[in-house]
Amino acid sequence: MSENLRHRKSFFGAISALMGVVIAIVIVEFGLGVLKPRIDPAGQMDEGFILFDSELGWKLAPGWQGRHVHHDFEVTYRVNSLGFRGDDLDFARPGSVMFLGDSFTFGLGVNDDEVFTELLNQSSDLNHLNAGVPGYSNDQQLLLLDTLMEYRPVKVIWVVYLGNDLLDNGEPFPLQAAHGKPYFRMTPDGRLSLQNVPVPLKPKPPAFTNKSVRSEILQGHDPYTFWQEWIESYEIGRIVNQWVGIDSEALRGHLQTSTQDQIDLFMGIIREGNAALENAGIELQVVLLPGQGLTREGSIPGIYQKTLSSVLTDELDSAGIDVLDMAGRLETLENPGGLFHPNEGHFNKEGHRWLAEEFSRSASM
Repeated sequence: MSENLRHRKSFFGAISALMGVVIAIVIVEFGLGVLKPRIDPAGQMDEGFILFDSELGWKLAPGWQGRHVHHDFEVTYRVNSLGFRGDDLDFARPGSVMFLGDSFTFGLGVNDDEVFTELLNQSSDLNHLNAGVPGYSNDQQLLLLDTLMEYRPVKVIWVVYLGNDLLDNGEPFPLQAAHGKPYFRMTPDGRLSLQNVPVPLKPKPPAFTNKSVRSEILQGHDPYTFWQEWIESYEIGRIVNQWVGIDSEALRGHLQTSTQDQIDLFMGIIREGNAALENAGIELQVVLLPGQGLTREGSIPGIYQKTLSSVLTDELDSAGIDVLDMAGRLETLENPGGLFHPNEGHFNKEGHRWLAEEFSRSASM
């Protein structure tokens, strides 16, 4: 065989191999693109679960019962006549431990008897109440406290979701819901000023629909190299970027400064809530609850939540407020990702069992 012919065969062999790789990437990208739209992030829920509320933005419909069907689960919820999850009669019992929070506290994605508050009631003589309302951020939760104190709990456990609570505080529209909401601004003398009440019943404007959890975490910070930024627009590229990782230290440094206003507002909200509870003789504990993002090592949500849990723990400790950092506890598990619905993202029933065990353990310490 001539030298020229060998070179030509080698050249065409390399081209064929490259084309094979390109075709394989295109097929994988197409497959990921086809699969992704089939999984609706929210799933399908029976109508009437949420009602407009001019003071809080929205509330759960009293007496509602229905199904929530998702790729990851099929469950049913029941809302009592007071607008919360759980038995009406339990709310009539003074001396209860009340959990205040959002959808992670409510128990989106699990049946009524699988929520951690119900598991606590099954294993304890104490009465545990669930005052979680999906989508609520800390500003709405503070406003809800006035109503909750009427049920005379001895303790309020304020569950702060590290995934987006601080991002939604101080905003007229939350990142992951279409409803408007009240919010607070900090005045120059450090006081809270209530805004957007009564809440207008109007669609979410484009200025807010274009925002995302990711964009609000980064706030202009670019965590990727040039080539990573280029492939991020592709499904397979996102997977590669998760594997390659980002400059974690640079992002942590950015978050230390970019989140300061959010932290100041959060601490103002917590202090005001703590003062109101103290005046009523009610104990407060703040729980820092991570989301599924924490389990993705080196990811933007993971770094954000770890950074936030550390900073907020120090801030709450300094303010003399009892704090339980569940992020640190989750990180010690061998397979923390197994506690979450893989596509929908909330805790699954194993996750709620873990939460119940951790709350029981912390109460007995």
